[in-house]
Amino acid sequence: MFCGLDFYFCYGRSIRPEPNKLNFLQLSIFSIQEPVSSNKILDRGTFMAAAQFVTALNFADEFELLSLSAMNTQPGNVKKGGLVFVRNGKLKMHPEIYDHLALISISSICAGSIYFHGRDKIEEEIINLPYSDGLLNLKGAEEDYMAFKRLCSPVSRFFLLQAKKVQWSAILSTFRFFMMEGIWDVVNFVAQALHEADADVLACAQLLENMQKEKWYPGFYQSLQNFRASRYPLSKAGLASELPETF
Repeated sequence: MFCGLDFYFCYGRSIRPEPNKLNFLQLSIFSIQEPVSSNKILDRGTFMAAAQFVTALNFADEFELLSLSAMNTQPGNVKKGGLVFVRNGKLKMHPEIYDHLALISISSICAGSIYFHGRDKIEEEIINLPYSDGLLNLKGAEEDYMAFKRLCSPVSRFFLLQAKKVQWSAILSTFRFFMMEGIWDVVNFVAQALHEADADVLACAQLLENMQKEKWYPGFYQSLQNFRASRYPLSKAGLASELPETF
């Protein structure tokens, strides 16, 4: 069963029958209890959801990706949509898992910022973060940003770092992921698939199967491997290096 709470951990069962009937720890990023009505506009919310899915593919060995729907960024709307996925509840939670979740979480906001400002401006201004005022577009995603910061807390405590250092390391890393050659093209591909689909909610397995048929997929898969190798294993020095000591 699913919990309908954003960023809450709850124990339940996988929606697919499992032979050993293991309990699953379910994390639903912007989780939904029923399909979100889509106006079929290729808007910011569609790109935000697509970005979550593409980012989560970096960690496909840790999570089971279930469904994807366009996000509703209108304030006060409880049916946000986005990516829904699960993780085996018997597996240990450790700092890198929280970091994975934080990157998936902030990816939607980073993608919304790219959609709003344009990829070229983000690429030019990223070196000025976090000092470039207004570059991170939080419109309609303020609660999501607070949830992202909560996911960063276990990482900052583990490495005895200021929370802001861990948060901005995740934000910059996610922006750099989208700046990698071909990655934003894949986000566009997924967004277009959401836009053209007859259903409001897509099965992630079917979406991934369609992606694997594309000629660009081997290069995309290699980019995922390169990104993971560039960020992990996490280290205190690596996380702290993004911001000056005075920040």
